[in-house]
Amino acid sequence: MKVRLQKFMADCGVASRRRCEELILQGQVRVNDQVPDRLPVLIDPENDRVQVGGEIVTTLAPEKPVYYLLYKPKGVLATNRDPANRKTVQELMRGVAARVFPVGRLDMDARGLLLMTNDGELAHRLSHPRYGVEKTYLVTVDGKMGTAAIERIKKGMWFGPAPGSRRVVRTQGIKTRVLVRERHKTVLEAKLTEGKKGEIRRMLARAGFHARDLFRVAVADKITIEGLSPGEFRPLTEQEVDWLRKVSSREYHEARRAATEQWYERKEMQKERRRLERQAPGDGGGTSKPATPSRS
Repeated sequence: MKVRLQKFMADCGVASRRRCEELILQGQVRVNDQVPDRLPVLIDPENDRVQVGGEIVTTLAPEKPVYYLLYKPKGVLATNRDPANRKTVQELMRGVAARVFPVGRLDMDARGLLLMTNDGELAHRLSHPRYGVEKTYLVTVDGKMGTAAIERIKKGMWFGPAPGSRRVVRTQGIKTRVLVRERHKTVLEAKLTEGKKGEIRRMLARAGFHARDLFRVAVADKITIEGLSPGEFRPLTEQEVDWLRKVSSREYHEARRAATEQWYERKEMQKERRRLERQAPGDGGGTSKPATPSRS
């Protein structure tokens, strides 16, 4: 039976499914000595030979799913393989026998919370914007950001095409709250559900500001970096894993979306009710002026 190439790679512990898609499109994957240049790619795991970076990808024996929370320092790549031989998060997972990979993106010059697992299905749901799982960042920006710049970030922006592509991309708006606003710096709390490369930094740059520090502090609100130092990791508790499964489920996402729509509908109804009350009979649609006394 044929399967999608990126799923086969993820099941073999190469990387998350989304990262495997990127490796395929970047030309780093060979199937029977041929380099596929577009998706989807279907393969027969029993008969086709898959190579990544010159290494043959082999099917792993079923492993017990494991889940870790890593504090990624700056200067470390959130990937298991790097052709340039730079330091990767895999080197930080000392003592972990399972073949784990990072969930989603965290840029090399960013730091903070990174989930590591061998559960390809959960990793896919946590990193895909379709499921709406929020990642929370503390962003330190050079200079004092005004309201107009912050509103631009909240609304989202259009970006030009990525290298090798003609397709322009629009980023979603980022939930943003100002924590500190001083003359020489601004500290923002930013929450987003998608993970385009360098998204927060690029949006700030378009608004005219430089991000000095990007620190991911939480995923799905309840999973936080608290208690860890750079380079340290810990296993997730059973309760934390259950929470991640819940918030990344389609049912939870659809329920949240329905609740948000109902909230907006109530707000619109309240606005309409107030408008009708202001135009009620006897009101005249406006505020009456006191009568001017007559002169005798």
